[in-house]
Amino acid sequence: MRELLAFLPYVLRTARRARMRSLLTLLGAALAMALFTFVRTVDDGVQDLQRRADRPVLVVFQDSRFCPLTSELPLRYERDIGAVPGVAAVLPTLVFINSCRSNLDLVTLHGVTSEQLTVLYDLEVLEGNLADWRERSDGALVGERLAARRGLRAGERARLGEVDLHISAIVRSDTAGVGNLAFVQLDQLALARKRQGTATQFLVRLDQGADPVAIASAIDAGFRTDEARTDTKSMQAFVAAAIAEITEVVDFARWLGYLAVLVVALVLANTVFISAQSRSSEMSVLETVGLGRLQRLLLIAAEGIGIGTLGGALGTGAVLLLLSVFPLTLGVEGYGIDLLPGVHTVVHCLLAAIGIATLASLPPAFAATRRPLHLGIKDE
Repeated sequence: MRELLAFLPYVLRTARRARMRSLLTLLGAALAMALFTFVRTVDDGVQDLQRRADRPVLVVFQDSRFCPLTSELPLRYERDIGAVPGVAAVLPTLVFINSCRSNLDLVTLHGVTSEQLTVLYDLEVLEGNLADWRERSDGALVGERLAARRGLRAGERARLGEVDLHISAIVRSDTAGVGNLAFVQLDQLALARKRQGTATQFLVRLDQGADPVAIASAIDAGFRTDEARTDTKSMQAFVAAAIAEITEVVDFARWLGYLAVLVVALVLANTVFISAQSRSSEMSVLETVGLGRLQRLLLIAAEGIGIGTLGGALGTGAVLLLLSVFPLTLGVEGYGIDLLPGVHTVVHCLLAAIGIATLASLPPAFAATRRPLHLGIKDE
């Protein structure tokens, strides 16, 4: 190993010898790994949203409505839902979103009653306080991701969803979607959106050990002949249905990421092969002075491994920096998929870059070391 480290300046000079080739290979590896990192980030965001949706909560939505803006359920349903055995708490929610379509500037308002909010959501206050929100009719509890994207701070006034609001607090929660929405008073949002007496959905927390399937069936059966039929699902199933199309797109994009990695492997293999061919006489001299085949193999492959690893680090770092400075959230029907690479994503991408660079560099290096000594000297 000490002998190989002594050859490190030689490897660097070899890469600088063909500067344009090395630079283009480096940029190609960086761009491909940036695409791979971005796809992995979106994929991890979808999985994180689905994980956060795994809660003992049912979502009562109007049947046959495809968008929260089109769901209208009478507020009187709250009393009937609360009377179903196994139901611990009911939170009527009036939802407003700036667009039902997929977008990168999701703004979601949840009009709720202050008494039941903390029963359904475990909120951590990062800035401000809940008491101010309960006392004000125009107060808002803003999720941390929405606050970061809009540059909102507690105590300021902001216009969200065409409603002028006072930011009472910035909150965080492990529940799906909370980071990208703002809680406002139900009466205020109903007045602003002209939806008095109705709710978009009811969130239902269940008693410990209650059967969610049986309770969902009982709720839907109770309103089957009422003015608005209901469709009750678990929060996890509800979120999965809302982001189903995005999930399919992400599944397809995952293959594009793998294809980008394959292209990197081919480019690196070609670079190492051309470099080895141009240095055949040098390798023959090193063999003559006693450098073994394994040492020569590692020496040839080191250039490709170094370029591929550095390119992967640059591409991953560029995506991490971009998404940290400019937070992005992909909104789908009121739920936000946060595009923020975590430690697991970064480590996975860096290991992928090192692995691909190694696998791509070894075959051409192995082929070069098997070349007979006299052929290299003859080329010289």
